[in-house]
Amino acid sequence: MTEQQESESEPVVERVAGAIEGAVKAAVRATNRRLDEMPGARIRRLRRRARTPLPFLYDVHPEARLAPPRELGTMTINVDDIAGTAVGPLGQRGGDFLPTKPFRSLNWGARWQRIRAAHDRLAILPPIDVIRYAGRYWVVDGHNRVAAALYNGQVQIDANVVELGAHDTSPDLEPATSLASTLQDHDDLRAALSRRRIHDERDEGP
Repeated sequence: MTEQQESESEPVVERVAGAIEGAVKAAVRATNRRLDEMPGARIRRLRRRARTPLPFLYDVHPEARLAPPRELGTMTINVDDIAGTAVGPLGQRGGDFLPTKPFRSLNWGARWQRIRAAHDRLAILPPIDVIRYAGRYWVVDGHNRVAAALYNGQVQIDANVVELGAHDTSPDLEPATSLASTLQDHDDLRAALSRRRIHDERDEGP
């Protein structure tokens, strides 16, 4: 294997290793959460949260209205880091991200059941849309998906992120590796290792 081939395979190895490390950390967090909080306790906690209106970004941080936006792309974020909503009208959603009872239409009920059924099937849902400000995330679209994640004890969720204000280079802003790209990286890594094995066999001779 030439030095150039080795250098090309190294970033692939690093990306795959990073994806595996992230998956392991997420699994550990999920396990810890399951041990700390049984489903019944989680539902009771979220129902208590539902009694409090969902925080609104521009009420909590009025200065965010003047902050310049910057698209960060699609990444995986921690559900616990989602602080509230970035859209009004106010008072229509509780702290569990579900609409309050007066705003639960038949149309919403059907959508909610489809989302819950998709979670039960372990289906991949579209990323939510969020704004990142002051180190927390605020939902623009996907409140019901966040609610389903909370009620199911989901640790992370995919999101299209727009940051307001100065760009933060902290590690948690690294773009997430999607399942498709992870599989592609795995194929690239396997091909690189296969080329290396063939090259080594040729060097060794019969």
